[in-house]
Amino acid sequence: MAELHTGYQPDTVAVIGAGSDIDGALQKRLQRVGFRTQLLGMDQLDELRADAIVINASACAGSDAMADALHVCRELAQKDCRLLHLSSYQVFAGGERKRYDEEDEPAPLSEAGLQWLACEQALIECAELSVLRLGWMVDRSEDALLGRILRGLVARQPIALDDVSRGSPVTLTDLTRVVVAMAQQLASGAPVSGIYHYGAADSCTALEFAREVVERAQSFYEDDFTVALDALPEAPDHSTVLACNKLRDVFGIQQRSWRQGLTRQVELWLERLEAERQDGA
Repeated sequence: MAELHTGYQPDTVAVIGAGSDIDGALQKRLQRVGFRTQLLGMDQLDELRADAIVINASACAGSDAMADALHVCRELAQKDCRLLHLSSYQVFAGGERKRYDEEDEPAPLSEAGLQWLACEQALIECAELSVLRLGWMVDRSEDALLGRILRGLVARQPIALDDVSRGSPVTLTDLTRVVVAMAQQLASGAPVSGIYHYGAADSCTALEFAREVVERAQSFYEDDFTVALDALPEAPDHSTVLACNKLRDVFGIQQRSWRQGLTRQVELWLERLEAERQDGA
């Protein structure tokens, strides 16, 4: 049954897109709960409706687009709007066996982390700013972890992944659930400016995630369909597990396991890969 809510003020949400699967997924779920939506590219900010809640997903476009995302953030900082900015766990250095909460000071060591933090800092003066830092996205694009694992599986190619660094994975389905729930409360007048974290209720390494994916994929084949999964040698520890209590306490949003819905995600990916194979035959 479709979710239905009306009476939002404002009733329009503008999504500044990442140019990936995130854009369409957010737009569809926002429309399901009763919002009018705008999906804007990074160069379309002049079309932004004055009364819209803005979800800025531009920094999720990947490292090649971070300069453009920073420009978007600087432009948004000049606008009077309720803004929900999607950020990343990468603003932390990682490598500690702890859960990072919103009070921990960002101290990125990587270039990507510095870029994520620069986007946050460009928005710091916004009066109604909510920042949502997310754990590592496993399926935001074809190059993300889930797609890489299944392509390797179908091609019978060995896969080597990090089995040291633990993180809080986030699926696209879970991201849209959380972001839309936040938008609903922003549109209902909740004064929820601040920094929030979201990641799966259960942490894992990339190799642990891959083992689960391969097990789900094998259920769709009758023959012995497997792939060699190995740990990367001498992988450094960049563990970054996010504490998400603040999001629960303020918004009432509960964490979910990254395992929820994984079988269906795997099935959809295998169907996509089979369609690609047939098209290329």
